[in-house]
Amino acid sequence: MVRAGRDGGRVARRAFAPEPMSEGNSQKPDEFADRLRALRDQVKPAGSGDGGGRAVPQTAAGWVFRLSIELAVGLLVGGVIGWGLDRLLGTSPAMLIVFFLLGAVAGIYTVIKSAMALNRDPDGDKNR
Repeated sequence: MVRAGRDGGRVARRAFAPEPMSEGNSQKPDEFADRLRALRDQVKPAGSGDGGGRAVPQTAAGWVFRLSIELAVGLLVGGVIGWGLDRLLGTSPAMLIVFFLLGAVAGIYTVIKSAMALNRDPDGDKNR
């Protein structure tokens, strides 16, 4: 932020000045990173994910919600694409019906794939 000085000159001013480090708070960056990593390991429960960056629901209600959302999103996306193509091409309900059915198939496929992931062994054995 810049403001005008009394003599008409421009004086630069910091909007957020950093606080000076006190003697008791002087840590090296490596020490801080190690402490932060240790705290994150304590907070994060072991095995709380599928390794793909997506969270895996831990309760039955979470799985039901996830599966129903996956099915609804497939239907919604297929319906919106079909409706948009109908508006562009002037083919009244034809594309809506076709893409709604394709969305239903895609939604059912993802629900089946997710349900199969639910039924896998907790050890990660995929050869059942």
